[in-house]
Amino acid sequence: MNTKRPAIALVLSLLAIAPAAAIWVPQTRQEFVQAVTDGKGATAMETIHSDQPLRRVYDLLQEKVRTCLDLKVQRTAYVGYVERSSTDYNPNLRLVGKDRVEFTLQVEHNPRGVGASPPPGGLYYMAADLRSVDGGTEIVLYRPTIGAKKIVASLKQWFDGDPAPCPKLK
Repeated sequence: MNTKRPAIALVLSLLAIAPAAAIWVPQTRQEFVQAVTDGKGATAMETIHSDQPLRRVYDLLQEKVRTCLDLKVQRTAYVGYVERSSTDYNPNLRLVGKDRVEFTLQVEHNPRGVGASPPPGGLYYMAADLRSVDGGTEIVLYRPTIGAKKIVASLKQWFDGDPAPCPKLK
């Protein structure tokens, strides 16, 4: 009787599922910010300085986040059959004391991909910590390096007080 074959099959099976089990998804804003700070995945942390006072940046962001980023993008494709999918962008902007603001953007994909369960509100996509500095605003932006170019460009314009148009989201 050959007992090596089942043992080898078990080891190979465990090795095959190990990458799927190793996928980690941040469940809180704090975990997301820490992951970006640590350089995990295709992410970047960037510090931006604006001459605009924090209150002006906050007021513009409040308007733009609500009208430009709080939306659901629906898609339909024919791939031998009709396939429907959507992405729900869920921004959050909040004052943290009198001289700090937190921005967070989460995305919910439907249908949801295989892997770890996302937190309520969707996967953390980007975040920014804003604080008042010498009459201006310092922004630390935590973002993906792939697929966020249009949103990042719009955010940078808004941080500078420019009421630029909404990015075209897909």
